[in-house]
Amino acid sequence: MSSNATRSPLRGFNLIIAAALIALFAAFGVRMWRFFAASGVPSLLEDLPPSRTEADQQLFQSRLAKHFHVGSTEVDDLIDELRDDGFTVDADNDIATYERGAGISDKCRRSANIRWSRGEGDELATITGGYSLHCPER
Repeated sequence: MSSNATRSPLRGFNLIIAAALIALFAAFGVRMWRFFAASGVPSLLEDLPPSRTEADQQLFQSRLAKHFHVGSTEVDDLIDELRDDGFTVDADNDIATYERGAGISDKCRRSANIRWSRGEGDELATITGGYSLHCPER
């Protein structure tokens, strides 16, 4: 019986070590998954060409104008939609920004800024913006 009494504390210690190792591997796995998983690109930036020319910027401008209608879109709706799409919004200064560095699965760096102004009510009076997309040459 004395050997069973000495084994009991060791068995509990082994369970603690095993649980700690499982927790460590799980935390490491989640961290690696987040590192390798490509975060989504805002819909306004999807399928844009590298931002090399003024025509590229005009493409983004026209995308903004089609998506957010001056005079009919409410600014609060614009702010909510930009936040939901991954932009950081500074509503006090009427600007939204997006930044994403290159990652393991996506080597491109992306950034964008959008500025707007309100009309007499809460409707959108003007909207403008620019983007940067830089992908290394392969």
